Amino acid sequence: MKSLIKIFKNKIPQVIIIFLLLVVQAYCDLSLPSYTANIVDIGIQNTDIDYIINVGILMLVMVSVSVFATIGISYFSSRVSSGYAKDLRKVVYSKVLKFSNHELNQISRSSLITRSTNDINQLQNVLAMMLMVMFFAPIMGIGSIIKAFEIGGNLSWIILITFLAVLILLVIITVRVLPYFKLTQELIDKMNKTAREILIGIPVIKAFVRQDYERKKFGKVNKEFLDVNLYVFRTIFILMPTMTLILNLMIVLILYFGAYDALAGNILTGDIIAFIQYSTQIVFSFIMLGGIMIILPRFLVSARRVAEVLNMELSIVDGDITSINDNPTIEFKNVSYSYPGSEKETLKDINFELVPGKTTAIIGGTGSGKSTILNLIPRLQDVTTGEILIDGINIKQLNLKTLRDRISFTPQEAILFQGTVKSNMQTGKSDATDEEIENALKMAQVDFLEDMDDEVSQGGSNFSGGQKQRLSIARAIIGPHDFYLFDDCFSALDMNTESIVKNNLDKIAKDSSILFVSQRISTIRDADEIIVLDNGEIIDKGSHDDLINRCEIYSEIASSQMEDSLCHL
Repeated sequence: MKSLIKIFKNKIPQVIIIFLLLVVQAYCDLSLPSYTANIVDIGIQNTDIDYIINVGILMLVMVSVSVFATIGISYFSSRVSSGYAKDLRKVVYSKVLKFSNHELNQISRSSLITRSTNDINQLQNVLAMMLMVMFFAPIMGIGSIIKAFEIGGNLSWIILITFLAVLILLVIITVRVLPYFKLTQELIDKMNKTAREILIGIPVIKAFVRQDYERKKFGKVNKEFLDVNLYVFRTIFILMPTMTLILNLMIVLILYFGAYDALAGNILTGDIIAFIQYSTQIVFSFIMLGGIMIILPRFLVSARRVAEVLNMELSIVDGDITSINDNPTIEFKNVSYSYPGSEKETLKDINFELVPGKTTAIIGGTGSGKSTILNLIPRLQDVTTGEILIDGINIKQLNLKTLRDRISFTPQEAILFQGTVKSNMQTGKSDATDEEIENALKMAQVDFLEDMDDEVSQGGSNFSGGQKQRLSIARAIIGPHDFYLFDDCFSALDMNTESIVKNNLDKIAKDSSILFVSQRISTIRDADEIIVLDNGEIIDKGSHDDLINRCEIYSEIASSQMEDSLCHL
């Protein structure tokens, strides 16, 4: 929780202002019942109209001050709570951007969405309520108790009984709903996960006519969420009518026993009215505190979930070195890697180099670890054993920004961001000129655009797979880098387009190193060195002509693809 409190520290001056305004409001509200008693006992009793008017004016002043104080409290409370939520979301997103796949496996993406939206909204709403109630209710409650005891000591036992009744009610409701608050947030996670899975898989669902199955699947989660919420809110809503009943019974008891005291001359009529008002304020203070006590567990659940994100220990951290030599070389030295929780090694004893002016390619069967090797270079994941060196320096010692600035990485899935083609290209180089963008688009054979300001929908849904891949390649080559990593990103291109793009890439390979990962022989056959992977191990490396003669696995892959090509012909 320290991480959450730390973010709140800069809001303390505004909280102090809220507290002062609450004191002013409480003072004004506590004065009103006494003025009412004076009007009845002095003004009406003595038929003194001037006294009634003067006290009435004073009451109006107190009410006006209380109203302005309430407005100020609402204003500052909303600013503090919404400002805190904004700062918290900013910190959470900054932390999530540092997550590696290891952290994302511990807290799922759907849960991260819930935590950064619903949970933070819960914190914001409860914080606003707490700022208005947490200080005000105790001040009003204690002040009203003191005033009530001063006026009618003989009737104080009624307040004690009322307090015990309210306390028992709050304890019963809190105990009944407390376990369900955590379950509610977990169900929101589950519902987000299910909805996200269905939305992503809509084409497959339609293709296999699984709409009814998925509808029932989501309906089951939705019904479970509904049942839990109905139970929680039905239980909480018992509070208000029961509190109203207790309040009315308290007033009846005060009037009944107060009448006997008034007839005996122990208390004045105005004091009975004031005593009822103070008693009512005491009960409402209990109700406000009770409301806070009921929602506080939900606040704590959300706070713990957000704090879990902020306190998550990062598996990949920055190094101290902030400079890399020009035209560097990357060396994989006895590198092995296992995914968290897996007993099997994905990569075993990997050794090779990426040197300037040289094109390297990796080929192998599905699950052989090709993409994992690419992920290790920009430290999207870290090696389990061994080391990756840049000019003899372990990449773990390098500042992450320094390392990644020298690397251009094009993943398997062509990811485009909502905006324009130009804004997407500037993701690769923020200060890219129109001329640089046009040159990169031309090299990647992006010939389907009308203008650089063409709109890109979320996820690039207004482009085909091949168009997205070409845009992704253009973004990767727009800026100068030492290492260009292409992870099977030519799969949706036809042979002719692929050949032209690869020839264009040769122009940037003079002082840089290119690493291709592909399943297609046509993509990698011209590489200076081809690495053949099988079950996470390098079984051979060399040129296409060398491997076709001596490597059985490579020869089988090449033969099968040649046969497929002939079949298509």
